[in-house]
Amino acid sequence: MNAKTMEGLAGASASMSLISTPMNVAKEAERKGDTDKMQRALGYAAGMKDQAEEYGKKAEKGMKADAEEAKKQEKLHQEELIEARRKEREEQEKRLKGEGAGSEASSFDSVEISPEGKSQVGAAEETAPDGFDTAGAAAIADGTGDMVYDKSGESAQSAAAEGTYVDVSV
Repeated sequence: MNAKTMEGLAGASASMSLISTPMNVAKEAERKGDTDKMQRALGYAAGMKDQAEEYGKKAEKGMKADAEEAKKQEKLHQEELIEARRKEREEQEKRLKGEGAGSEASSFDSVEISPEGKSQVGAAEETAPDGFDTAGAAAIADGTGDMVYDKSGESAQSAAAEGTYVDVSV
């Protein structure tokens, strides 16, 4: 908060609080019929009101300065974010250009399927009419497929290896 804002708000508040004293004196003088005293008290009250208005104007100037400062700070922050994103984009473009400068083959992964894998794919395509995978059961039975373990950690035969059909529905 700007110092002008704090000074203006505190001064205006104090001046408005102090107006009550001359106003009370003016009311008392009016009841007694003392017009000179009443006019003097109202003069003091008017002076306090003017002082409070001046402090209010000072507070407004301080708030405008605060708003301008906040706007400048926000603009600087936005510029910093834009610059950071620009640098990040440039670095990313450099990395992409650096990768693109190498051989085309180096930017791609290649997969080669072994003869064993090809035979397994062929065998997996041969499924029984009921959906039971006979090739998978044969692979498990001869030890080349997935192994099943019980709770104690010992290898056990799966339901597919035993030739039983397990139907699970949700």
